[in-house]
Amino acid sequence: MTDCKHECCGTAEKVWLPYELEGRSRGLKPHSYCILCGVVKDMSSKKKAKRMGYYTNILARLGITKVQIRLIAKELERIQDFDGVNSMTRRQQEKLFIRAVKKYSKVREDTIRAFL
Repeated sequence: MTDCKHECCGTAEKVWLPYELEGRSRGLKPHSYCILCGVVKDMSSKKKAKRMGYYTNILARLGITKVQIRLIAKELERIQDFDGVNSMTRRQQEKLFIRAVKKYSKVREDTIRAFL
């Protein structure tokens, strides 16, 4: 995992890049980026990425054991930039979260999605 705490550039420093909305190209749009590591913020999704705490709270509500919660949390922590709201989309996070929960528990995917 990177140790960057991501500091966004100012409005005047944003870079103009292509972006998509609902799978279709929509031209150019100004994107923020981290002035420390250069990661460009993803602008393609209306659903913004969440911090790790959001997913650990879901784990607590899923009714699984503390050991399973710890294993899943450790699995997510090992994923580079999982907690990076600038470098990962919410859809990517949800896919990785579901995979980790299913790996360590017998909770069905539709049940997991209901909590997302």
